[in-house]
Amino acid sequence: MSRTISENIFGTHFFSKYYLTILGVILLTVSSKISIPFYPVPMTLQTLVVYFIAASMGMVGFYSTFIYVVLGTLGLPIFANGGGIGYIFSPTFGFLYGMVVAAFFISFIFNKEVSTNLIKLSLTIFIGALIIFLCGLSHLSFFIGFEQAVTVGLIPFLYSEFLKILLAIAIIFGLIQRVNSKNHK
Repeated sequence: MSRTISENIFGTHFFSKYYLTILGVILLTVSSKISIPFYPVPMTLQTLVVYFIAASMGMVGFYSTFIYVVLGTLGLPIFANGGGIGYIFSPTFGFLYGMVVAAFFISFIFNKEVSTNLIKLSLTIFIGALIIFLCGLSHLSFFIGFEQAVTVGLIPFLYSEFLKILLAIAIIFGLIQRVNSKNHK
């Protein structure tokens, strides 16, 4: 049975998974603070981090994303615009729970299999992005209507999201190639 990229690099010990989970939360927090302030949805690097940690860490990436959203909802100011229970009622919360669902989907696909199939990797990441935007737009549409949600929550992000998807695929595929070349030596 093959292992995730992170298990191939760091091992399967409890502490490795524990530290990788914390690292995932830290990466998500830092990536949320690197933002271009659009209204109502800021442009951040979070989706790139979600794709990366979910595909490279397997379920540990999902746990990191879930813990990040829970900690932010409980009041830690780790989201792009702060945090707290009130964030659930903000227009952008759908993108956050979309990241959790997407992280689960990507992690589930890559949990125990380091696949060298670039098409499978690409499709999985694209479906993850679709999940994030479907959740985000559906939540945002309750506040401003569907047409306006697409105008402010999708269209301004198409090019940057496509670049983040390509970057995530390139990084993950590069790591897969490196891990596989080390395992064959």
